[in-house]
Amino acid sequence: MKVCILTLGCKTNLAESDDLKRRLLSKGHEIVDLKDKPNICIINTCSVTAKSDYQSRQLIRRALKTGAKVMVTGCYAQLDEDRIQDISSEIEIFKNDEKSLLLDKIIDDSESTAIKITDRSRPFVKIQEGCSHKCTYCIIPALRGRPKSRPPEDIIDEILDYERAGYDEVVLTGIHIGLYGVDLKDGMDLTGLIEQIVLKTSRARIRLSSLEVIEIDKRFLEVFSEKRICKHLHIPLQSGSEGVLKRMKRPYNTIRYERKVKEIYDRFDNISLGTDVIVGFPGETEEEFEETLRFLKKLPINYMHVFPYSDRPGTEASKMPDKVPNNVKRNRAKRLRELDKTKRSEYRRAQIGRTLEVLQESLTEEGKIKGKSENYLDVIFEKKDFEP
Repeated sequence: MKVCILTLGCKTNLAESDDLKRRLLSKGHEIVDLKDKPNICIINTCSVTAKSDYQSRQLIRRALKTGAKVMVTGCYAQLDEDRIQDISSEIEIFKNDEKSLLLDKIIDDSESTAIKITDRSRPFVKIQEGCSHKCTYCIIPALRGRPKSRPPEDIIDEILDYERAGYDEVVLTGIHIGLYGVDLKDGMDLTGLIEQIVLKTSRARIRLSSLEVIEIDKRFLEVFSEKRICKHLHIPLQSGSEGVLKRMKRPYNTIRYERKVKEIYDRFDNISLGTDVIVGFPGETEEEFEETLRFLKKLPINYMHVFPYSDRPGTEASKMPDKVPNNVKRNRAKRLRELDKTKRSEYRRAQIGRTLEVLQESLTEEGKIKGKSENYLDVIFEKKDFEP
């Protein structure tokens, strides 16, 4: 059977889709693109913003036009089942806690011992699910539920499978990886998991997805010093205004954030530090936005992901007054993206003359090698310069 899997959103969704592909392939099914007329199309949706909802609906409509049996899962399926059914009553919907039923529908429930297969050079390894934080703008905890951690031995076995298959990097991902272990009874946490991975695997370099600043302590930084761990951290800020952070119910202030980011920057040579920023949060004044802009300018951050605020149904922020007009949000996002462009350029220029370890990912149209450095830079070089 030909199966197409389309994925929107976070690295957790990508990890889940990779696992589904592996299971399907192990049972003899063929993974194809949408243009190849699949028998079944599975869409793993996202609902982090209103734009994500729209993209999910568009993808569903595209899939239906192929004549494939369409199955929808992920956060948008969790949020708005009725609207999906309005598109077509023939769509099968699997909410986040029903994803195992989706697997059962396509393959039998027996455990496969096949090596994981992914079309990415850096497989995503999902280590946990869910979030217990109460940020006022975020709908994801309501859609994904409480934190649930995978047993460390299962994670290590998966990474060993990837190493045996020849992969040289894995990305540890989840909805909130800093909460890894909070539901386990053996005291294991993210730092302990990383220690075990380094101890029990042999080759693959380890990259971490997003971490909250309050989860980066002395013990974590000691383990992070290990050579196999990529010197790249993504630490969400969301706002550089104390007032906005309080309305968001973020668990830190700008003083704590700045102190920790500078500590990391000073400790690790050439580390890449990224962040997320939301502009136009309800009630954000021009002065509060300027505070964010000034704060980011002085931080040793190398890149930023900038998001205009989007109301999510049922969240505390969606009920707040003083919504910022869309044109103001667009203007503020544009200004921050200009700063992002400057910071990225400055960081790239600082790499000139350095020697970096690069993981080969693909070939360009000109036949050059394209890869990702351990500090998360895209690098293009000639084949003659390649040293395997």
